Amino acid sequence: MRAAALLVGIAGLAGCDVITASPDPGLHARMQVRGAEFRPGPFPDDGDGPATQGVQSTHAYVPLGTFRERVHGVFDRTARTAWIGIGGFTGSWVLPTTIGGTETPDSAVLDAVIGLSPDFPRGEFRLLMVAADEHGELGARRELMLVAEAEPPPAGELVVGLSWDGPADLDIHVVDPLGGEAWSDDPNTFDPKIGEPVDPAEPPRHGILDRDANRRCRRDTLPSEHVIWSVPPPPGEYIVRVDARDLCGAPSQAWEVAVYRCPGNDPEACVALGAARGVAVRDDVVFAPHGRGAGVLALRFTP
Repeated sequence: MRAAALLVGIAGLAGCDVITASPDPGLHARMQVRGAEFRPGPFPDDGDGPATQGVQSTHAYVPLGTFRERVHGVFDRTARTAWIGIGGFTGSWVLPTTIGGTETPDSAVLDAVIGLSPDFPRGEFRLLMVAADEHGELGARRELMLVAEAEPPPAGELVVGLSWDGPADLDIHVVDPLGGEAWSDDPNTFDPKIGEPVDPAEPPRHGILDRDANRRCRRDTLPSEHVIWSVPPPPGEYIVRVDARDLCGAPSQAWEVAVYRCPGNDPEACVALGAARGVAVRDDVVFAPHGRGAGVLALRFTP
């Protein structure tokens, strides 16, 4: 399914004199906005028009190839339209605003549904929003950081994920505040002391690796690995590293790391805690170790 297949009900903004219709329907755009008018070219510059007071989304992540993520903007009462775009991409979408309800009776608001094409780059991206008044004067933009995912993150109180698109055999390493490390050869952060009996109920309380993607260059369709805590994780600093075991014939391999906190193990309630990007090269395979403690630093975070 290409971006054009995500287009649903794009309509003109009848009765809005500020906006002139664009002959470009935006079928090529890698983000679609339901019921909006497409505007080609770069996102507009800031002006002295109505301020954007806030931007929110239902989730911290947006699954690729879907058209259901809701975003909400709040603006000064003088706003009549709002523009939505993505940092680094040309083309914007324009929708009319309405006067707010019980929570924001003195503000203008916008509720929109967005979708990302299946070939949109995975990882962190900036959703841009700006408002215009009845004369077309634009205000200052606001940004919202979101994460594009091939699919929603798995359920878990804490989820640390590595994803890439290629043949390479990469491994995620996650070290918890207790010193335990989860990776492909030791998929649990539980680190019992030698000689002491182990409570069978203890390992499930720690971070567990869900899979070893592209193991020995046997390529998965959408390679990804996650270390998941199904119970509230221990407090403190976590360390995430990425180890390139084998590039499997590729000259290099780009990767993404994303961290989510999902209260109650509910993927619908996930909040993004951080993200990072990097590129694995041949030297990472040839000259770096590949055991416990291996990999380049991707991220440090505290839940």
